Amino acid sequence: MKVAAHLEKIERFEDLRRRLDKVTDFALWFWVLMNSGTNALNAALHSAGITEAVDCYPVQPSVYLEPAYPPGTFKPVMRALGDVIHADRPRIEAELPPDLQRMVKAMEVIESYRDPCIRFGRDATAEVIASCETAYLECLALARKVIGAAGEASHAA
Repeated sequence: MKVAAHLEKIERFEDLRRRLDKVTDFALWFWVLMNSGTNALNAALHSAGITEAVDCYPVQPSVYLEPAYPPGTFKPVMRALGDVIHADRPRIEAELPPDLQRMVKAMEVIESYRDPCIRFGRDATAEVIASCETAYLECLALARKVIGAAGEASHAA
């Protein structure tokens, strides 16, 4: 995706996140954080010139959907790394600057709770929620910094 499209998604996710209760709506709240954070990471990676911003959407590592004809349809294509799906998938081979390394670590914190809490029923304790929220807010702050330094957008996340 393009940086502007990632930023628009983050804004929509942020609007939803503010309306959710972290405890009652934990599973949905968590997915919002994980998806919004991944969009922030992708926007920062594109802004830093590490991955290519293209008009495609990742569905699996190296498999993307790109716009096709007729309009509104998509076709699968294999391509080099554009958007990551998770912080470690697919693996980013490039050396990351410190701010992007911190973003990846922040996303790894969030993603470390996906299976235990979402798939396997571990309680979403206050500590889990705080850990996820802290990592997420750090990820957004770092995205703003990286994108701003690249001059990509006047408003980042």
